[in-house]
Amino acid sequence: MKEQAEKLAGAPGPEDLALIGKYARRELSPEEVYIFPVVLCDNEVDRDGERFSIPALEKLAELFLGRTGIFDHDPKGRNQTARIYRCRVERDPDRRTRAGEVYCALRADAYMVRSPENQGLILEIDGGIKKEVSVGCACAAARCSVCGADRRQSPCGHRPGEEYGGVLCHTVLEDPTDAYEWSFVAVPAQPAAGVVKGRSALPGEPAEWVAKALEAGEGLDLSPAEARELARWAGGLEKLAREGRLLRERRLEETLRLGLLAHPGLERALLKKALEGLDPLELEEWEAALRKAAARRLPVGERPLVQTAPEESPREGEAGPQSNRQFMV
Repeated sequence: MKEQAEKLAGAPGPEDLALIGKYARRELSPEEVYIFPVVLCDNEVDRDGERFSIPALEKLAELFLGRTGIFDHDPKGRNQTARIYRCRVERDPDRRTRAGEVYCALRADAYMVRSPENQGLILEIDGGIKKEVSVGCACAAARCSVCGADRRQSPCGHRPGEEYGGVLCHTVLEDPTDAYEWSFVAVPAQPAAGVVKGRSALPGEPAEWVAKALEAGEGLDLSPAEARELARWAGGLEKLAREGRLLRERRLEETLRLGLLAHPGLERALLKKALEGLDPLELEEWEAALRKAAARRLPVGERPLVQTAPEESPREGEAGPQSNRQFMV
């Protein structure tokens, strides 16, 4: 049954099921659940000349947890079709909005319980027919982007869509107080809002969600922002690998030098072959041990011994002068 569930489109993983379990009355199996990622809204200026502030999106990420998905903002029970179980703000540092901000999107993961009645809807979601969404929420302030006036309390004369001193006039929605629902609609106010392709980015480093996808036998269908993040992460790994190889080569060469000092009879090629198979920690231990061995054979760090130095006087309890044994060959 598990293998069968993994073949299902939109099958949840263990982490998904754990989060979904907060809303379900009983433990659901992977075969019973369908999940899909959706962008609810963003901070771009929309068709109505409005945008959410970034702090507003962060607040909405909390408010939309557990909220139901319906159709056309019609709050009837029969329209309930899905529920959000994970929600967060995702940033794209390489993209700027019309207002000059870093692009941010409120991205969520929603789940449905598979049934004969919703198989057609699941097929329409997978086929890209049911895609666009819109959110229903309440915000305490709707400010003019030019002068900062709250359009509801003290309307100003600035007209959305026009520029004033190089500033695009629009309404900034701030301080969300409630999130009611999110709906499948035909034409959303925000063009980018809707069901998206690919897995939803998981919290943590790319290494974590890439490894999870590969272990589960899943593909990596990434959004442009996720692809850029993965490319940056891979580039960072390549840089670290180059630096690591350089440091290892230097440590290997130093350990080899110490080994030949400590054991002059060893052949360089033989010693190098033995050291090359060691991991970094083992190589570090060998370097420390060979440094001690080399120091015993050729003392360093002690008072220099020179041939013109006077003989040391006899120590208490010792008879006669000290010999010049340190100069014997």
